[in-house]
Amino acid sequence: MSIAERIGQAVLFEAIALLLSFGLVQVFDHHTDEGNGWQVWAMLLSISLLAMVWTFVYNLLFDRLFTQDKLDRPIWLRALHIIGFEGGLLCFTLPLVMWVLGIGVWQALMLDVAMSLTVLMYGFIFYWVYDVLRARLLTAK
Repeated sequence: MSIAERIGQAVLFEAIALLLSFGLVQVFDHHTDEGNGWQVWAMLLSISLLAMVWTFVYNLLFDRLFTQDKLDRPIWLRALHIIGFEGGLLCFTLPLVMWVLGIGVWQALMLDVAMSLTVLMYGFIFYWVYDVLRARLLTAK
């Protein structure tokens, strides 16, 4: 996969994840109800940018470690991929969520875990579908 395609994949993934995350924050936190929705969007955009950089770096490293054909990756390896990604991202995002929302470690962790689980399921599906569609497009050419 080329660097340009990797960047496109990350942007597409994050755009959809951003919309999912904003809805989740609205359910768990009332900042958007108090007219502070811009703070939540700014936080989510920051997380999204962090995640895009992390996606790029993490996937490059993961692909170097696990070199077999992406379509032949077993379920356990796909699960390991997304769990490792989300665990690493949590280290970057937890302090940001605490600061922007003005909440404690436990509340931020619960919100971050809820967002991570949502993105975990979404990511599992997204990357699998992406790999299948990419393979079909490449064989059709």
